[in-house]
Amino acid sequence: MGDAVESRHSYGVLCVVAASVFTSLAGLLVRLTEEADGWTLQFWRQVCFLVFIFLFLWWRHGRRVPEAVTAIGLPGLVAALALGMAFVAYLFALIFTSVANVVFIGATSPIFAALLAWLVLRERLPLATWLAMVAALIGIGIMVGDASQAGAPVGTLLALIPVAGYAVMLVCIRARRNIDMLPAAALAGVFALLVSVAMADDLSISRHDFAIAAIFGVVQLGLQYVLTTLGARHVPAGEVALLGRLQIVLAPLWVWLAVNEVPSNATFIGGAIVLSAVFANAFHSLRGTKPIPQ
Repeated sequence: MGDAVESRHSYGVLCVVAASVFTSLAGLLVRLTEEADGWTLQFWRQVCFLVFIFLFLWWRHGRRVPEAVTAIGLPGLVAALALGMAFVAYLFALIFTSVANVVFIGATSPIFAALLAWLVLRERLPLATWLAMVAALIGIGIMVGDASQAGAPVGTLLALIPVAGYAVMLVCIRARRNIDMLPAAALAGVFALLVSVAMADDLSISRHDFAIAAIFGVVQLGLQYVLTTLGARHVPAGEVALLGRLQIVLAPLWVWLAVNEVPSNATFIGGAIVLSAVFANAFHSLRGTKPIPQ
């Protein structure tokens, strides 16, 4: 019995780590795009994501996919809209600012989700999370200030939208914790797709950039959601949050190795403060998390 539990936990850890690695590829994929503008890349990314995610939903639910979609209810629709905005803003944030800026700011999502859960669901907010929130705001302030001085604050400010979007999504999932909320991610993809169609001047794309969009949609976006969902069934929430932070380290590393993108000193300082806050909060959460019964 003990070996079976350990095996399931190892499987869950492997899924979550793989999801984190796939998530970290976003900045590199944007930098490797040759011709497509943001809206065109967004459109084809969402097309590939939706094909993948609907095939997965069909594999999971079969002909009951419509029932799975309606089961998410109003919280699921709110999560879909919030996540759809996060999808759009995240890609453009990567275009307009450094990958390090985006991932360091994005790392604060679980902290601000805890604040939103305290406001909406009246969940208890530990002192450690309050302190982490203050530290994270200081770190973000340093990065935004540096971007403003450089005359390019747009990308850093756009990076705040996914933070809010993912926070709303996480709270909505908490509100419907016994329901499969993966259909909400599919609806978010539909929302981002429609926005891209409305905003794009030209949806034509080269083979190279389509390959980038396909990896973006299937691997970076689709597989990471599926693997996180599968892994979270066997790994405590605090451990999932901690393992998921691996992408914060990997994302800037990929673009540094591939295109020699080096963050500014202020980004290093602000990012170090943010990472310290995020990891301290994750370790605190992990200490208080009980193993999942198998």
